Amino acid sequence: MFLRKFNWIVLLILGLAAFGFVMTLITNPMYLVKMALIFVAVGGLFYFLYKRFIAGRLGGQVSGQYKQAARYSAKKYQSNNTGPLKSKQVKPSPKQKANPSFSKATKKRKNNHNLKVIEGKKGKKKNRAL
Repeated sequence: MFLRKFNWIVLLILGLAAFGFVMTLITNPMYLVKMALIFVAVGGLFYFLYKRFIAGRLGGQVSGQYKQAARYSAKKYQSNNTGPLKSKQVKPSPKQKANPSFSKATKKRKNNHNLKVIEGKKGKKKNRAL
């Protein structure tokens, strides 16, 4: 048997849908346009709600700790340069090259690391039943 009983049911439903579409197109085409616009509006509303509320929670977002560290780094290094593409290289003037003691005095070692100490459980004993 080439077509099973299930396939006949699917073909019957699709045939009735095509017949209904053609009859609506012939008898009342404005109703068909109105229904298409409603379908597009409802789909757009669902898409907006999905993007606004659900997609942000599922993933693709940066963690809060990373955002906080990025803000801290930007704030810390904001005075040094305005960004990786906008950083300007300033050539030292001839007066600064001539006086080496002046350049050593103004050149201070900066602490550029962004490390944080995380407290662990080394000193605490485990609460065991034994």
